[in-house]
Amino acid sequence: MKMQKQSILLLISVVLPVWFILINTVPAQQESSDKTERKGLILFDFPETIEAKVEVNLTAKLINLVTKSVSNQPEVAELIQMLDGIYVRTYDKARIDERKLVSYFKEKLKKDQWEVLVRIKEKSETVEINLLFDEKKVYGIFAIIISKGSGEATFANIYGEIEPERIEELLGNLSNFGAVDIDFGDKLKGQWKRDDTRQKATVMILGGDLFTNPGINVFNTKMDDVLAPKRQREMEQLVTQLKAFRPTKIAVYADKKSDAEINANYQDYLEGDYELKRISHNQIGFRLAKQLGHPKLYCVADWPEQRPILDQIDQSLLDYATFAETHNQEHLLWSISSSGVRVRADVDGTVWVEPEEYEPLIDMYIRLNQPEWGRVQHQSYLRTARIGLKDQYPGANWVSHWWYAHNLKNFVNLTRITESTDDRILLIIGAGHVYLIQQFLEESGDYIVESPLKYLNADEAETLSSEDTEQPKQ
Repeated sequence: MKMQKQSILLLISVVLPVWFILINTVPAQQESSDKTERKGLILFDFPETIEAKVEVNLTAKLINLVTKSVSNQPEVAELIQMLDGIYVRTYDKARIDERKLVSYFKEKLKKDQWEVLVRIKEKSETVEINLLFDEKKVYGIFAIIISKGSGEATFANIYGEIEPERIEELLGNLSNFGAVDIDFGDKLKGQWKRDDTRQKATVMILGGDLFTNPGINVFNTKMDDVLAPKRQREMEQLVTQLKAFRPTKIAVYADKKSDAEINANYQDYLEGDYELKRISHNQIGFRLAKQLGHPKLYCVADWPEQRPILDQIDQSLLDYATFAETHNQEHLLWSISSSGVRVRADVDGTVWVEPEEYEPLIDMYIRLNQPEWGRVQHQSYLRTARIGLKDQYPGANWVSHWWYAHNLKNFVNLTRITESTDDRILLIIGAGHVYLIQQFLEESGDYIVESPLKYLNADEAETLSSEDTEQPKQ
């Protein structure tokens, strides 16, 4: 994702001729002190003198002129009319104390009770979007963009009286307006549904690793020992951040037939008679449920011993791998980039993917819950579906009768534990399942889906040294 230095400069290219006139005639200053109490306005009043590479001050008067220039585009004009100011500062990271500057503005946001809408963390940059709102209006948007590639830090403040239902439209249209080359609308899908919050239950899907290295997939990520002291400290930090979601129920990727055993273990854990095992529903689910005072966890995975439909299908009709290998369609099989990882195979054919560098848990969960990561995984299943010739569809058979059916039943099981529109359900599951289950939840029209990226923040996690030798905390 490449962000241009004028990132978040709303509507610039739509009104480009007017913009160049305005930017060259307006003094480079933010609104005067009589506006300091304006809801949603964050003054760029950092106590130390620092010079911005890019400084934009688009006031209400200038926005009014811009609105007139796009009167022939009513939808664009409506969006502009909701805004009272757009202010942007871009700094050269080599000339500023980045952490100090970010902390300064985050303290301002925290003091005024802004809320994080979404965090997007990728290798090239980190984006955080904050909102100030009440039940009727959104009063301010504040974005922080830290770009590793360009070495720039950008802070953008957009304020006015914005209709809540148009937040996604406003941010999602930034790229269409030519102001940025990222589709925020896709990144923010399902994140802002204020008009639905009182009518629908909320689900947050945390996709990640099972920690047990079961070796059941085509490619299996080799996870180091999650019981190691350093990993245990990271686990505590992860659970602390997830706690902010305030789930009323915690669902885990385990079959319903395991419900009695898992909850018996959970009760023993509450009483101090059970040591957490190397599996996500123990390490995350048990810890978080205990801290929140939950009486039980909920098993929602579809892993029955008997499958009435699938068991009646000739397995040769599902064997896409053999078909691909014998019909020159290996290019449609799953593949994995060797960048940053080592790939090896056991004697039994199990393929393991081992990271070359140590990755903290919160960083791992941020990576695995990026929308782009899920989309790439889903595309691999769609390539698998194409394996076959003429009236033979082994790939489509496997994807539809196994993968899609499995996740559709996982979704149905999740709906069966929903008892109230006040439910806030956290689903802990393997990352590869997130794309489909989220799609089913959103398209059902019955749920609000929140992203864990809203709560996960690697920068706020305590830095742990490799020499950390504390004993695991259960």
